[in-house]
Amino acid sequence: MEKIKVLLADDHQIMLDGLKAILTKDRSLSIVGTASNGLEVLEFLKKEPVDVLLLDLQMPAMDGLETTMHVKKSFPEVKVIMLTTNDEGSIITSLFKVGANGYLLKNASKEYLIQGIKDAHDGKKVLSSHLTEKMIESLTEEPKKMDGNIPMITKREIEVIKLIAQEHTTQEIADLLFVSTNTVATHKRNLFVKMDVKNSVGMIKKAVDWGLI
Repeated sequence: MEKIKVLLADDHQIMLDGLKAILTKDRSLSIVGTASNGLEVLEFLKKEPVDVLLLDLQMPAMDGLETTMHVKKSFPEVKVIMLTTNDEGSIITSLFKVGANGYLLKNASKEYLIQGIKDAHDGKKVLSSHLTEKMIESLTEEPKKMDGNIPMITKREIEVIKLIAQEHTTQEIADLLFVSTNTVATHKRNLFVKMDVKNSVGMIKKAVDWGLI
């Protein structure tokens, strides 16, 4: 039986070493390489075949969301599983919308992780069990009323847009909303994707055009 080729991507070497130690014990898996950011992932995929990409959300140069978008565009046959500590519903739904095949938390058991890789390789969607409720909450959260082809923007995302428009820094927004700076950064990335913009200036302009602020 041919082994499942797995590429690991995380900006912490200790995490990569730990994952390799766990996954190499399963004879059906083959760790074909590692990467510390999304750019390295894309370079590796140009040279070597990969079945499953196990990807961290927060990475330098190119984060998990952006990496997933590029991978699914250029290498659609690669199954992408996000492995992270972030359990925010809006992030999970955004990643599945751009083509992710799975979303697992880093506190998952080694058995659950290995089975998740196998399930994703078989074409199944993979999600840590308790995260289903998080996704439902995100999808059912009442957004501001919008018309036409404008995407769904959550109330929390609108709060972030307003604070950015008021020229607050990421740290100030995190303090005002009682969340981490990583969470604020993730909200911004999600908004860039939803609103199809490249920076905060474009986001604010479109938010004004859409009547969000």
